[in-house]
Amino acid sequence: MSVQNLPTVALVVMAGVSALSELKAQSGRAEEAAYDIGRADVERGRAVVVGAYAVPPGPDAGLRSPAISPQAGACFQCHGMDGKGDKAAMFPRLTDQTYKYLYDSLRDYASGVRQNAVMAPIAKALNDQQMRDVSAYYAAQKAADYPPADPVDPQILQHGAALAAVGNATRGVQGCINCHGPDGVGLPPTYPYLAGQYARYLETQMQAWKSGQRKGDGFGVMEHIAKRLTDDDIHAVSQYYAAIRPRVVTPEKSEHQALTAPLPPTPSPNSVR
Repeated sequence: MSVQNLPTVALVVMAGVSALSELKAQSGRAEEAAYDIGRADVERGRAVVVGAYAVPPGPDAGLRSPAISPQAGACFQCHGMDGKGDKAAMFPRLTDQTYKYLYDSLRDYASGVRQNAVMAPIAKALNDQQMRDVSAYYAAQKAADYPPADPVDPQILQHGAALAAVGNATRGVQGCINCHGPDGVGLPPTYPYLAGQYARYLETQMQAWKSGQRKGDGFGVMEHIAKRLTDDDIHAVSQYYAAIRPRVVTPEKSEHQALTAPLPPTPSPNSVR
């Protein structure tokens, strides 16, 4: 049967499957790695954070290029032990960020889907287990304080708040809360929190989505939204999220419980992977 003779429903399904495959390929992650926070360990992650780990030999060892030493790539130098980051240098807060978002970000840096001259060689030097462990470590941190919010024109904050709440229907922009939750607390496991994140970092990332420089979203949602925002919109919504303080951050209670428990030395015979 030719394509022309197929029922309309079948053609729609075929088009949908084709589009989905293309989007996944564009993201650089045709298949998602298993999301299993139980495979991560906070204490091993702490070793990655301070650069006190050895790069083990393995099938992926030859893929880590250019080489970087664990000490040179120690996370705490930019993000701190508590994940506070650095507002002036635009190193983002990682404190209590969602585990999956952190893990996926490292994978994107390593694969080249997400470009950053600092993060790419560091991520390439980590194997998959180390990526999981360091993501679990920062997802478990909760003690980093928030710096005082910058003084911002109230009209800019109001503009940003309106975009966050309802978006802009005229331009086909949905409200940020649909994915990033009320007050920017995030929607685990996929969508990161934005509340209290540094404004310059948020604005830079939004501009990267808008220009097409940043990838990694298989369905292109963020790029679609950013391209429909003006520079003033991006500035306003970045300032708004940087100014608010969440009541709670990333409500991942079940994941937090898993994070604080070290992995057993051997898997249980009855465990299901």
